[in-house]
Amino acid sequence: MLKTKKIIILLLSSLLFLTGCLEKNILEELGIVTIYGFDLSDEDNMLQATTVLFQFNPDITDASQVIQSKGHTFREVRNNANKKSGYKIVSGQLRTILFGPKISEDGVFPYIDTLERDASISDMVFVAMSKDPTEQVLSATNYEQSPNIGTYIQRLIETAVRDERLISSTLHEFTHKFFAVGQDPLVPIIANLNNKAQLLGLAIFKDDRYVGELTLEDVFYVRLIADEFKSGQVEMELPTKQFEKYLKEYEDLDTETFFVVMDQLYNDVNIELKNPDSLSYKIDIDIKGRIVELSERIDLQKEEAIKLLEQEVSKEVKDKLTTLIDESKELQADYFGFGLEYTTRKRGEEITKDQWHDMYPNINVDINVTTKIRSYGIVE
Repeated sequence: MLKTKKIIILLLSSLLFLTGCLEKNILEELGIVTIYGFDLSDEDNMLQATTVLFQFNPDITDASQVIQSKGHTFREVRNNANKKSGYKIVSGQLRTILFGPKISEDGVFPYIDTLERDASISDMVFVAMSKDPTEQVLSATNYEQSPNIGTYIQRLIETAVRDERLISSTLHEFTHKFFAVGQDPLVPIIANLNNKAQLLGLAIFKDDRYVGELTLEDVFYVRLIADEFKSGQVEMELPTKQFEKYLKEYEDLDTETFFVVMDQLYNDVNIELKNPDSLSYKIDIDIKGRIVELSERIDLQKEEAIKLLEQEVSKEVKDKLTTLIDESKELQADYFGFGLEYTTRKRGEEITKDQWHDMYPNINVDINVTTKIRSYGIVE
């Protein structure tokens, strides 16, 4: 019996060893796709792809490869890329899909749909847009300690989402918003600045077409309604004059504004459709956070100064949100998701996405913001 057990253990050990060797040999023959960049060719309007590959080969110093290919379909583009590589191209480790400006303006859903149907591609890959043709962004050679530009861009987006500086836009989330009536997608904008891929803001999509942009500063305000903060951060510019009696050495100041930085922010938002017929909404937003930096010396020991600071922050948030909502109405792109509340209230009365886009500019929004400063951090 003991001898039989030893034989079984020996066989299992040999099998594991052989399996490990087999996997190693297979990996060394693969070109692992980390990012796809899609554009439309200026010459013939064909689909043009920039594919970034990573090879698991210890004998190679630069284990990344960038391949250009064209075709009428994604399958043809991928087959043509395979012809330019000595490795078998696989998409199982794809982390980001990057669309160029032209293809984004024309509409990205045909390509999103194809990629989502590919069983080898996770629906958790990020969707992003580049300001310039994707080839220019993916040609950046400064990607810090990352093994390739595709992995670097994935980490860039992942970190910004985790730090609540962006709104997440995975393949699943983009598709969900595309099909849902009442909310349009937002995706990160990437640009090559000084030979390094950097985040510029968020691209606004109406259905699957790029129609506008939000700055990184705008993202904070959009998140107050469309998402949530667990530990956010924001920098605001506030008027100096209102704080005249709380500013130390005010008479020496010649600036009309000062800056305040808040962190450990979290928000509670309630969106109510008061009147479906007149499309009247009421939004109540509660913000709580900590002051960590002031560009001027305000006496925070005075309770009146704290109350004034809370009021001015609330006013700034309300004014900024009012501006952003008005701009979204001009674009007929409901990235805040007001339409979701409408379709919930009007359950049983089906409307199409096009109908909601036509209705959206007519919404009226009453915004109420309450800010509570919990502590004063390093400036206390």
